[in-house]
Amino acid sequence: MAIDLARFHATFLAESLSGLDSMEADLLELERGSRDPELLQAIFRTVHSIKGGSGSLGFDAIADFSHHLETLLDDLRSGAVEPSREIIDLLLRSVDAERSLLGEVQNGIGIDIVPVEHLKNAIIRWHGNVQRQVASIAQSTVGESMTYVIEFKPHRGFFLSGNDPIRILRELATLGELEIICDVGSLPMLADIDPESSYLSWTCRLLTIHSAAAVREVFAWVTEDCDLNIQALPELELPSFLRETKPNLSSVDKRDDNRGLGRRASDKVTLDLSTSDVTSTKAQTLQVTAEKIDGLVNLVGELVITQTMLKQNIDTFEMSRLGQLQATVALMERNTRELQQAVLAIRMLPVSFVFGRFHRMVRDIGMSLGKKIELKISGENSELDKSVIEKLFDPLTHLVRNALDHGLETSEERLRAGKPETGTISLHAQHRGGHIEIHVHDDGRGLDAEKIAAKARAAGLIASDETLDAQRAQQLIFRSGFSTAERVSDLSGRGVGLDVVRENITSLGGRVEVASTPGQGSTFLIRLPLTLAIVDGMFVRVGIDTFVLPLAFIIECMQSNEHAIKSIAGQGTVVEVRGEYLPVVELRRICNIANGLDVGQGVFVLMEADSKRVALLVDSLIGQDQVVIKSLETNYQKVDHLAGATILGDGRVALILDPNSIVRGQLH
Repeated sequence: MAIDLARFHATFLAESLSGLDSMEADLLELERGSRDPELLQAIFRTVHSIKGGSGSLGFDAIADFSHHLETLLDDLRSGAVEPSREIIDLLLRSVDAERSLLGEVQNGIGIDIVPVEHLKNAIIRWHGNVQRQVASIAQSTVGESMTYVIEFKPHRGFFLSGNDPIRILRELATLGELEIICDVGSLPMLADIDPESSYLSWTCRLLTIHSAAAVREVFAWVTEDCDLNIQALPELELPSFLRETKPNLSSVDKRDDNRGLGRRASDKVTLDLSTSDVTSTKAQTLQVTAEKIDGLVNLVGELVITQTMLKQNIDTFEMSRLGQLQATVALMERNTRELQQAVLAIRMLPVSFVFGRFHRMVRDIGMSLGKKIELKISGENSELDKSVIEKLFDPLTHLVRNALDHGLETSEERLRAGKPETGTISLHAQHRGGHIEIHVHDDGRGLDAEKIAAKARAAGLIASDETLDAQRAQQLIFRSGFSTAERVSDLSGRGVGLDVVRENITSLGGRVEVASTPGQGSTFLIRLPLTLAIVDGMFVRVGIDTFVLPLAFIIECMQSNEHAIKSIAGQGTVVEVRGEYLPVVELRRICNIANGLDVGQGVFVLMEADSKRVALLVDSLIGQDQVVIKSLETNYQKVDHLAGATILGDGRVALILDPNSIVRGQLH
C-alpha cells in the first residue's frame, strides 16, 4: 500500500511552524525574566518534535540543525548556562533559521543549508564552551559523579513513532562518559527481517554529574515505545561485560554522518517530491477545536432530519397541511443559517495569530533604535476570519513600525518630557456589531500638524499658502508619497507606508482612522468585517439589473430631489445634503446600462469610502440581506467597480459593487 507522504508533510509543516511561533513567544518571555521551568520544557519539546518529524520524513538537514539546537537547549534546562540576552538572541535567530528551512520544504525546493551553517557552528561552539565548563566542574567534584546502567530495548514498532535510537544514544553521550554494548541476540535471519521493525537493544554505562531525572529526560519521548531500566550503581557493581569492554560512540557518529547529518556547507539536499506532493504540501491547514467539529456534525444531522420532513410533506402535500409545510421550511431556514454560522466559525481564528508576531518585532527594532519599549496586548482572543487574518499582518506591521520609529521618543527625550523612560505600544481588539475594531496606540510624541503641513508643502501635496487644521493634517499622512522622516532608513523615509495601510484595509472592506494629541501619542483605529465570505448588503435596481451594495459603506438613503441637485462646470453634478455638497455617481453610467432613471427621479444612496462621501444614484431600493460573495476574478475576470457576484434566490446573478473603486474613480 502506497503511503501518502504529502499528507504527512503538510501536517508536519503546519505543526512545526505553529510550534516555532509558540517557541518564539516563550523565548521572549524567558528574556523578560521568567524562570518557569515549563517554559524551557515547552521550548525543548518543540525542537525535539521538529527533529523527530524531520528525521522520519527524510529532511536530514533540518533534523541535523534541530539536533544541535536541542543540545544547546539541554544546557539551559540543566542549568549549565543562564538565559542571557546573547543566548536568547542566538536561539531566536535559530527559530528564524528553522522557519527558513521549513519554508524551503513548503515551497518544494531543495534545502539549502549554507545560510544556516554559520549559525549551526555558533551553536556548536557555545555548546562546546559549556561542556568544557561542565567538565572542569566535574574534575573538581569527582566525588559527586554517578554511574548509571541503562538498559534500552525499543519495541518492534519503534521506528513508526518517528524516533531514532542512534540519535537518543548520541544525546545520552552529551551527559558524560558513555560506553555501550549492543545486543543482537534477537536479530532474525536476513530473509525474515522487516526493515520497518526494530530488533536491537542496548546496555549502556554512563558516568555523569547529572541527576537521574536528567538521564531519564533523554528518553522522555520514547518511554511508551521501549523497555527502559535505569539504575544508579557504584563502579564495583557494574556488570562484568561493561567493566571489561570499552566500546564508544565513534562508530555510531560515523554512521550518522553518512546519512547526511554532518553535511558540508556546500551541499544541498534535494527533496524527492512529485508535483502532487508539492501541491499538497503547500495546502493551507486550519487548526479546529473538537467542539466546533462536534457542533457542525450535530447541525448537519438536524439538517438531514429537516430535509426528510420536508420531502415527506411535499410527497403527501394537501392544502390542509400548508401550515405544517411552512413550519418545516422555516425550520430548514433556521438550520441552514446555523450551519452557515458554524461553518464560518471554523475559519475564525483569534487575533493572537497576528498580535503574537509583534513581540519579536518590537524587541528587535527597539534594540536597533536604542529605545526601551513595552508591548501591551489585549483582546487577543477576539476571532476573525482566516482570510482577513492573513491580509491584516502587513497593515499592522506598517503601523507598529511607524510607532516604533516616528511615534516613540528615545529614553532621554521621554525623561525630559516628564514621561516614563520606557515607551508603550498597545494592540487591542474588540468585536463591535458585525465588525472587529483594532486599536494601535503609542504614548509617544503624537502628530505635529505644523511639521506635517511643512512636509506636505515641500512635497507639493498642498498649496504653499494653504493652512491645515489638526484633523486635515491627520488625514494627510495617508497620502501617497508623504513621509515625515528626516532621513531614509530601513524602517521609514521612502514615502511608502500609511497609504499602503489604507489601501490594504479598504480592500478588505474596512476603514482606518487616526486620532492624535501632540506630546501624548497617537491611536490608529482599524475597523474590519469579521469575514469576507459573507456580507450584509442592500439590494438596489437600475433598469432590469439588480446590484448589491455592502451595508458597511452606506450612510443613508434619500429620495432624489431636483431642487437639491446642482451642476458645476468642469466638476460634474453634486447634490446638497444638509449644507454639504456631495458628488453624484450614476450607477447606470459606470456600469454601462442603457436604461435607468435620470438624475432627479431615482434614489440617492449616500456612501463613504476612503474618508470621502458620494451620492450613488439608483432607480430603487429592493431590500437588504446577507449574501455569499463569489469572486469574479477567479471565475471570470476582474471588472472595474465590482467586488464580486452572488446568486439570488431565483437563480439569477447579482453583481456586488465595490464602493472603494467607485469613490476612487469619481475623485480621480
